[in-house]
Amino acid sequence: MRYKVWRSRKDGSLHLLCGEGETAFDALPNAIRHLGPWTGGAEGEFDRLRLPYRLMLGEQGFVIIYQHVSKLELEAHGGRMQANADCQQCKGKGRVPMHHGLRDKTCDRCGGRGWVQARQ
Repeated sequence: MRYKVWRSRKDGSLHLLCGEGETAFDALPNAIRHLGPWTGGAEGEFDRLRLPYRLMLGEQGFVIIYQHVSKLELEAHGGRMQANADCQQCKGKGRVPMHHGLRDKTCDRCGGRGWVQARQ
């Protein structure tokens, strides 16, 4: 199942989230439909929605959201985290050579851990 977001032209912060297709929009209560006129917006997969929106959409068939466009986050961020990367300076050992290899010291970049936090 897919969803579609509609934005009110009267109030730019008012959004309507409902199922995709003309039949889903026509099935909305008249009070909700007449809050518009509505402009079409983002579309996507139902499974990628954030849990509260997914639950309300499943129960009611629509969701009214009042939030500025720049702060509207409908889809959950990918739960997949990037693995930590080996430190480029010490190559994952946690120690770096000094005095042309006669001694070694703790790597300043990773603090001796051998890895740096991956960027997100």
